[in-house]
Amino acid sequence: MVQVAEKVQDVLKEPEEALVVLSGGGTSGRMAFLMSVSFNQLMKGLGQKPLYTYLIAGGDRSVVASRERTEDSALHGIEELKKVTAGKKRVIVIGISVGLSAPFVAGQMDYCMDNTDVFLPVLVGFNPVSMARNDPIEDWSSTFRQVAERMQKMQEKQEAFVLNPAVGPEGLSGSSRMKGGSATKILLETLLLAAHKTVDRGIAASQRCLLEILRTFERAHQVTYSQSSKIATLMKQVSTSLEKKGRVHLVGWQTLGIIAIMDGVECIHTFGADFRDVRGFLMGDHSDMFNQKAELTNQGPQFTFSQEDFLTSILPSITEIDTVLFIFTLDDNLMEVRTLVEQVKEKTTNIQALAHSTVGQSLPTPLKKLFPSIISIMWPLLFFEYEGNFIQKFQRELSTKWILNTVSTGAHVLLGKILQNYMLDLRIGNSKLFWRALAMLQVK
Repeated sequence: MVQVAEKVQDVLKEPEEALVVLSGGGTSGRMAFLMSVSFNQLMKGLGQKPLYTYLIAGGDRSVVASRERTEDSALHGIEELKKVTAGKKRVIVIGISVGLSAPFVAGQMDYCMDNTDVFLPVLVGFNPVSMARNDPIEDWSSTFRQVAERMQKMQEKQEAFVLNPAVGPEGLSGSSRMKGGSATKILLETLLLAAHKTVDRGIAASQRCLLEILRTFERAHQVTYSQSSKIATLMKQVSTSLEKKGRVHLVGWQTLGIIAIMDGVECIHTFGADFRDVRGFLMGDHSDMFNQKAELTNQGPQFTFSQEDFLTSILPSITEIDTVLFIFTLDDNLMEVRTLVEQVKEKTTNIQALAHSTVGQSLPTPLKKLFPSIISIMWPLLFFEYEGNFIQKFQRELSTKWILNTVSTGAHVLLGKILQNYMLDLRIGNSKLFWRALAMLQVK
């Protein structure tokens, strides 16, 4: 990780004609989107030109909708990479594939290794290379395992890197949105933030710096799960709504809205859920987040995600059996939060809040009184320098992800969607899910 952080430092020191690309399919692509948004915000705040971009299999529509089939093409991955890197002289490509399986990423890594004068490929996943997928890729000559093995050989010369720590199997077999998604966020935000912090101070990246940031995520885990009883109550409420054929709306401000969208979308292929069952919405401005915002305009109900969409399409149709969770920090526009809560409360009493605050902040009483239950996460005042603010932002996002994953997974378990730890109603949307379904049929 230190070596990769140093490579990122090199690009930050000489950003002209350089780029950092975060790429993946499904959950991994959504994480790539979230992190590129975050680090571009960090750079803009320092008066620097944004250096990050993202690629997600299937384009921007895959950020807000389930389109798993799009990650099966290696050539699609290469074509998209060529488009965003045209004219660049130095490019770090971070390919994310939790199980080391996505052809979309494999093709990009192979292409980078064939063009090391411009590209440095970094593969991120959480399986040993020996367990990488070895099935033939339809439009490519190598398997994922062969690509990863080639990268390991090139790692000796620092022409490629494989970051694949073992995090153990998922609690729900194959549900990489859970541990895999969280580990992706922790690993890459630690690595990239360490590069930014140290380059601004004019010092080399070090294991100590990485460890300091990693420990903040450990604290986030402790703070989050101290709220277990309230999380369990929310889980039961969500399950009750779904059991009654109601809807669950996750309404988040700023990047917490992105986390909400991710959680809702991932229920579709994981549990065979309808896209309307659990849905996330992003409150606030998102004008500079997407590569191709036009892809998301007037695309139909499956692609609604914005504040305007919620107010015009969702709010009028909310019923008493629906549940609405409001996700915000006390730094957000609390008058706006209050106004929306009051509007929703006219439709349903099943409202809850997930509110993040720092020591010394308190929820205004008029807003507090609107909620029958609040999951209140209090964060310590630890960080004073600019980059430190982003550690707190990352903690809040991860905490929100853990809570939403727990709630939506647990709610579907209560609905009977899981047998032992297998998804019974998973939607077979790509080759990875086909092989997983086949393996489930062979279990005795």
